[in-house]
Amino acid sequence: MKTITFLLIFLSVILNAQKRQFWTYPDLENKIGTHFPIENYKNSGGKNFNANDLKGKISFINFWSTHCEPFLEKLPYLNKLKEFSEEKVNFIAITYDSKEKVDAFLAKRPFNFQHITDSGQELRSYFTLLRNPMTFIVYKNENIEEITGAIEKTKFDILQKILKESF
Repeated sequence: MKTITFLLIFLSVILNAQKRQFWTYPDLENKIGTHFPIENYKNSGGKNFNANDLKGKISFINFWSTHCEPFLEKLPYLNKLKEFSEEKVNFIAITYDSKEKVDAFLAKRPFNFQHITDSGQELRSYFTLLRNPMTFIVYKNENIEEITGAIEKTKFDILQKILKESF
């Protein structure tokens, strides 16, 4: 009985993964298809976002830090994605780094997302292990549908295709 149950769960995960464009870490599989709790994060004015702030648009939610080398490599791709579909997509960057540290970083390098800083507590409560860089793609239904790590040329092309198909 245990073998059959395991086999059914395994097949379910495989079939679900085949619908998606990206493979994700096993500990993040449970996030796919769930609501991203944007309401737990504070905007630049210090107020919590509304749960409906992601409704009606695709959202790219990028988790990063100012000292993450793989993030620095993917930054040009993130900025290009924003240029490609700026008005039709929410672009949000979340970090545990302080606002001062992020502002100093942004003074040297463009990163044209809406920034949520000082989010260590929220990130620790949501993730068992936070891997930077990482991007959640939240569809118009407010559920996480894709999770990917560092973005390189191949992933960039896939992300552009996802965006084009969703408009």
